Amino acid sequence: MKERIDPTPYQAERFYQHLRSAAEALGADFSESATKQALEVFDEEFSTCVVQTKAGSKPKTGLYYRFFYKGPNDLTQRAQGAGMIAEGQSPIVTLQNEILTAFPRATRAGLDFDAGFGLAKVWTFTGGPVPFEQFQRVSAIPQSVRDHAAFFAKHDLKDVFFVASDYQKQTMNVYFGWDPLCRTKEWLETMMEETDSFPLSEETCREILESQANSAGVGMTFSWQRPELLRWSLYSLDVPYDQSSDRKVRLPQLPQRLNTFRQQAPTLNESPQFNVAWSFGREGYYLKLEKSYSRDATYFLTCEMGGDLSRSAPKLATVI
Repeated sequence: MKERIDPTPYQAERFYQHLRSAAEALGADFSESATKQALEVFDEEFSTCVVQTKAGSKPKTGLYYRFFYKGPNDLTQRAQGAGMIAEGQSPIVTLQNEILTAFPRATRAGLDFDAGFGLAKVWTFTGGPVPFEQFQRVSAIPQSVRDHAAFFAKHDLKDVFFVASDYQKQTMNVYFGWDPLCRTKEWLETMMEETDSFPLSEETCREILESQANSAGVGMTFSWQRPELLRWSLYSLDVPYDQSSDRKVRLPQLPQRLNTFRQQAPTLNESPQFNVAWSFGREGYYLKLEKSYSRDATYFLTCEMGGDLSRSAPKLATVI
């Protein structure tokens, strides 16, 4: 795979203005101070790493931006030093380093920011598929995750690929691979029923199942303070919205807010990468859309993070 190079390189002030304009188009909150701090504290990473933006279909929700990372620097420690994360050794803080210690191939995977809030998530890649039986031994994960072991096994959610600490919502995310044999209407309907989710239409079921161009994943959200599964999401990576001749997959229909984001959110890519996520739970159903901003996300996830986004069988869950 050959890496695609942007005709215009990343520049911090340009990215700041692009974030501001995207937030205005979406009606999302925008904090000048929080955004400038993020771009200054992590200038080296934004300048050298893959950068993406993300939006949700719910009105008034945030505009997010992130960089992917695979390096030695302790991003959590730097964020603490800048006052973005409270000092201390609570489980939400230690979780990522415990993952790095527990699994020799694990690497830091990046940070998410909300343009109206500041630092939102810290990500870690487990280094490849880690069986849940091993993952649950990490002491910092919530007990609620361990308590769902039988639920995961029942739905064939066996291998963990990514873990995130969500400082905005004080929760954590665990991301499983989604086995191709599980990508069926029956699997979706059973999950909806057992998680008290809003029933899916036939059309949405087809869109989810037929949009899997490459990798697919299942994300779960848990809290250290609550016993239940809070939310879960299905991910389709590298959906070819800007490649109209590619009809190997179904292009999911997007609500107006995400169409606005897809069309108007600035990018330096000549052909940006898009990732779609369907999110479910007792609080309601919504969609999320990611759009690459700078550098080649497909190349990075394939050649640096061990995925295979070359229009072949799914092998790696996506980062959302």
